[in-house]
Amino acid sequence: MKTSDLKKIAILDVSKAIKEDLGKKDLTTNLLYRKRKDVVKAFVIANENSILCGQIWFDEAFNQIKRKYKGSAKIQWLKKDGETIKKGQKICQIIASREIVLTAERTALNFIQMLSGISTKTNKYVRKLNNKKIKILDTRKTIPGLRFCQKYAVKIGGGYNHRSGLYDQVLFKENHISSFESFSDFILFTQKKIDLRKVSIEVENLRDLEILCKYNPKNILLDNFSISQIKKAIKLCLNSKSSIEISGNISLSNIDSFKGLKIDYISIGDLTKNVESIDFSLLIEK
Repeated sequence: MKTSDLKKIAILDVSKAIKEDLGKKDLTTNLLYRKRKDVVKAFVIANENSILCGQIWFDEAFNQIKRKYKGSAKIQWLKKDGETIKKGQKICQIIASREIVLTAERTALNFIQMLSGISTKTNKYVRKLNNKKIKILDTRKTIPGLRFCQKYAVKIGGGYNHRSGLYDQVLFKENHISSFESFSDFILFTQKKIDLRKVSIEVENLRDLEILCKYNPKNILLDNFSISQIKKAIKLCLNSKSSIEISGNISLSNIDSFKGLKIDYISIGDLTKNVESIDFSLLIEK
């Protein structure tokens, strides 16, 4: 995704977040207000090791607040998205009026905490798998309204994006197939509607996989298969042109067990569903 597109997404994400946090005005900061030229210097400091992500959203929080207060805010980044951050390191410096810093602080931090958490977790999966031939994919298991920024964080962490939504890829899953009497009935019906070589299809057992392999779908998704079942599935797919994706109950504790398998993708809902935010602090210099 282009930087210009990310900025458009950030504008919408941050606008909603600021309305949620600020309401009509910051009651606390308003009580301390002395003069608009009360310029301060502040730093954001990492309280744990991480992969930094979310600068565009952080900047946008300050952009929107400074426009609201008709002031200025200068942010100097000391680290970039995708870089490794060590505990105790400063990641950026902010020079702005006290009211801008205090009002934008939480929204700005919320975004980099969440997105850095996703990029950091993704990077852990990538490093533990340690196989460049297998791509780790995200899923549609995202926080409502924040899918695009979460998927951006996955890429920053070294992962890859699966479909963005229901609109950009055909993927038949268990509940689609359950509408038919049998897996064979589903295949016979569906191949009249679309070329199966252009779609992804999920299977839940080796019997259905044996039927599916004859049709060479673009991608075969093995859902909740054990390691031994995956190995049998790979043998069944030897003469197929389909890529192989696995999913279901995959975690950091077992990702390395898939390292030696001849598969193409591992899709992991944990990347964006179970967000473990990174702790950052914003401190104003006295």
